[in-house]
Amino acid sequence: MNDAAAIADVFTSSFRLLTFLPVLHTAEENRDFIRNVILRDCVVMVAECRAAVVAFLALHAEEVRFLYVHPDFIGMGADSLLMEAAKQSGVKALELWCFQANLRARLFYERHGFKAIRFTDGQDNEEKSPDVRYRWQR
Repeated sequence: MNDAAAIADVFTSSFRLLTFLPVLHTAEENRDFIRNVILRDCVVMVAECRAAVVAFLALHAEEVRFLYVHPDFIGMGADSLLMEAAKQSGVKALELWCFQANLRARLFYERHGFKAIRFTDGQDNEEKSPDVRYRWQR
């Protein structure tokens, strides 16, 4: 996919806003992961502005693996458009993980009808940061 580098750039720049997390991967490692795992295993939807990718959502069955918005476009609605597209994709439910400390994202998911169904201490994620499992059901 030609958008692999652009999607990875959105991911890297947005993820860097999560200053409560350690930086575990380089931008090049993120590009490889997007190209070789996410684009292979997921349905990826993008939002564009002036032909540039500004947000993306990666969906694997009923799992939202990623939803990231470029920092310059946060608050402009691209994330809501992508989430609504995922909900309309024919799934009966959606689930996702979110870091507990990511309050902006948690409020976003809750506004979109997701309910917290599980809290963890983060020992099972790469960053070792407490997270929360969210579920939306039609």
